[in-house]
Formats: sequence, C-alpha cells, structure tokens
Amino acid sequence: MRIVIAPDSFKGCLPASAVATCLAAGLNRVGEFDTCCLGLADGGEGSLDCVAAARSDARLHHAEVTGVHGRPVHARWLDLGPDGAFVESAEVLGLGLIDAAGHPPLDERGSAGLGELLQPVLAAGHRRITVSLGGSACNDGGLGLLLALGGRAEDGAGDPVTPDLAGLCRCPYVTAPALPPDLSLTVLCDVNNPLGGPHGATRVYGPQKGLTPAMLREVEQGLAHLTEQLDAVAIGGQPGAGAAGGLGFALACLGGRLVAGAPAMLELAGLEQVLTGAAAVITGEGRADGQTLHGKLPAAVADLAAGQGLPALLVAGDIEAGARAALAERFEALWSLADLAGDAETAQREAEYWLREAGAEAARWLLSTRGWRRPS
Repeated sequence: MRIVIAPDSFKGCLPASAVATCLAAGLNRVGEFDTCCLGLADGGEGSLDCVAAARSDARLHHAEVTGVHGRPVHARWLDLGPDGAFVESAEVLGLGLIDAAGHPPLDERGSAGLGELLQPVLAAGHRRITVSLGGSACNDGGLGLLLALGGRAEDGAGDPVTPDLAGLCRCPYVTAPALPPDLSLTVLCDVNNPLGGPHGATRVYGPQKGLTPAMLREVEQGLAHLTEQLDAVAIGGQPGAGAAGGLGFALACLGGRLVAGAPAMLELAGLEQVLTGAAAVITGEGRADGQTLHGKLPAAVADLAAGQGLPALLVAGDIEAGARAALAERFEALWSLADLAGDAETAQREAEYWLREAGAEAARWLLSTRGWRRPS
C-alpha cells in the first residue's frame, strides 16, 4: 500500500515537508504503509525548497539584498544548469518579514528586493529564469522591481519617487528598464487575479497586508496610471497580473510569461511520476475554502491523481463550512485539524500532534473503504 503524501505548507504554522512527515507518522501508527513524502508549493512561499528537493542538480546561491522590511536579508536562488535559474519572491518580500504589529506600514513596503535578487542571477549569465510569486507583503504593482532593474519613476516636479507603495501613488512618469533581449522569464503565479478592479490585487489581498479602505481608491488610481505609463493596460487584465501585489504585471511588462503556479510546480517536482504505482495521495493546506478549487495546489494534486485513477484525500488546518460540499466532489475524504482538535486555535498551537491524528484517521479510512487489509 504505497501512499504519496504531497501537501502545501500550512502557512504561518509548518512547512510542507513537516506537514508530510507528521501525516506519515500518523498513517504508520495504524499500519505499516509505504509512504512517500513530498513537500510541495504553489509558486508562493516554499517553492524554492520544493524545487531544490526535487532537483538533485540544483545549486544553491546566496545574495544579500534589501528585504521588504527595509533591512538586509540573505536571499537564496537556484542554478538549474541548462534549465536556467529559479527565484522565489517570498525570500525577500514575504509576509514573514513583517513584524507582528504590521511594521513597516504598507505604504513603505516595495518590491525592490526582488529586482536586487535578479541582478546576480542576470550577472551569472542566466537568460532563462523562473520566478515564483506569492505570499508577498507589498502592493506596489512591481514599481520597486522595475526601479531596481534600471527603470525610472518621477513625480510631477521631476524628483525620483521611493520604490514602494507611496511612490506608486505619486509617480506620473514611469519608464521600464532595458533588459537583455534574449531574456526568457517564466512567472509562476499562486493566484489568477488581474492587477486592478474588484477582483484585483488591491481589493482582494490589500486589506490582509494592511491596506485601509481610505487608501483603496488612491492605490487603484496609482496602479491604473502605472499601466497607462507603461502602455500595458491589456497586460494588467491578464490572469495572474495581480499576483504578489502586482508583481505579475511588472514581470509580464518585462516579457514574462504568466502561468498558473501549482501545475508548474507539480511538473518541476515530478509528481506525476511519483504517483505511478501509488494506491492513494494525501494533500493539504492551512485553510481550505472556496479558493482551493481555483488554482490552489491541493486541487492540482487531485487533478493529477484523478488522471491515474487514484483517490485524493485532503487534510487542512481548517475547512470553510460553505466550501465542504464542493471540496467533497473533488476529494474522496476531508479532515480538518480544527474539527479534530475542537477549535482552530488549539489545532494551530498543537499542529504536529493533530496532523498525526489526521494521518491516523486517513489510514483507518483507507483500510475500511478501499477493501484493504491492515498490514501485519
């Protein structure tokens, strides 16, 4: 009975590899299953570790750049040989770099750190670069990135603006940087939102980063002006342009190809091959809700499993009540740590314990519903 355990991270709680290990321990408490643990990511936080684990030829490099909090960070990037380089935006722009009080405030955060991280990658001669987006703490439409790579932005008086959200709201003149003409950028987006509008980066994700209702109109106007200045209104409407606070848009303006992060990450990790010969797959994420079935990693795992006729099981820290019916149509069984623990706070505080309990529940379900005998 070979069971593949392939979850995303439980953000703010445990990395994907730890989630998989705990689930495997729970399974094997019930019986001796042949478990294959593979920590995954959807293009957001943890993507670099996922690729590094899946690629034995990956070489890790470090660069000191300016993080989204305004302080130096030692960020990593991967050299994948003939497949180019891999860069994760959360290394320098992740929400984890912002302190518990939300400082620095959103208007002082920008994406320049990602531009700084791309500089040594380009200097190393790479012209085929994959950039994963997600989990960012900024919402500057990629203005900081553009400036860090050589672009220009000035206010009405001709003075340079700061490479952050405040700068976005006061820059009437913007020009994009000139990059090598043979550069090939693939951009992995963890969400499919456009840049602006009711479903865009600002209105959907800005509030969770600290954007107040009073700032919404000003920021939306800044983003709209940015698209006009770069002659890229159509690009702003592309799915994924709103990823990472608009970094999808900025990278697309530089010639990047926006793709759904979860399927691309599963291909990089070789999950389809890993599933060959398996009896079932268990996946998961911190919170399963209506968005899970729209581009999130568990749904992509379930799709691959369905293609091989395998049952897909879902374990989540919490499951939105209104999404259970739709999730049950895609996954053969669902478990919520919050349900097992009695409440979400206990589940998060004791996540490792309750993940092992969920693994044990999954093992019992597999033995009872699939007609298998308990391993001796």
